[in-house]
Amino acid sequence: MPRSIALSLAFIAATPLLAQTAPTSPTLHTAADLQQREAKLIETAKTVPTGFAVATIDDYGNDRTLLVVRLHTGDAERHQLWADQIYVNHGDLILVYGGTMLQERPNAGPTAPGETLGSGIEGGKEIPLHTGDIIHIPAGIPHWVKVAPGTTTAYLVFKEK
Repeated sequence: MPRSIALSLAFIAATPLLAQTAPTSPTLHTAADLQQREAKLIETAKTVPTGFAVATIDDYGNDRTLLVVRLHTGDAERHQLWADQIYVNHGDLILVYGGTMLQERPNAGPTAPGETLGSGIEGGKEIPLHTGDIIHIPAGIPHWVKVAPGTTTAYLVFKEK
């Protein structure tokens, strides 16, 4: 293959990577903005059987920020490519990590390559988390957010590749 064709193909393949450039100025999310977003997500979570609502706040390619609201315990998950850092914005939850995922299956979502879901975790360690707590979950570690019945929790997830 001529060198110019190989270089052209390499440039075409790299174009999506180049398109995900870092922002040139800081991104601010005020407490008032987060409270408004959380209130909308709580209303959304109330309308779905899973009691779960999520919004992407930022997406820079190799890192993104999500705001999550849970009214009920959901699926356990494992991300092969992403670490999660969770900041509990409101409420209490129990994070279960490690152990064995039950009924593990691929996540069919379009933004979830390398992610699996499960009905729970057996043999994991439980950590109670409260408003203001932060926890880092390395990539590849099964984890499960459990919410006490009748409670609402909201948390920020900083996903890092």
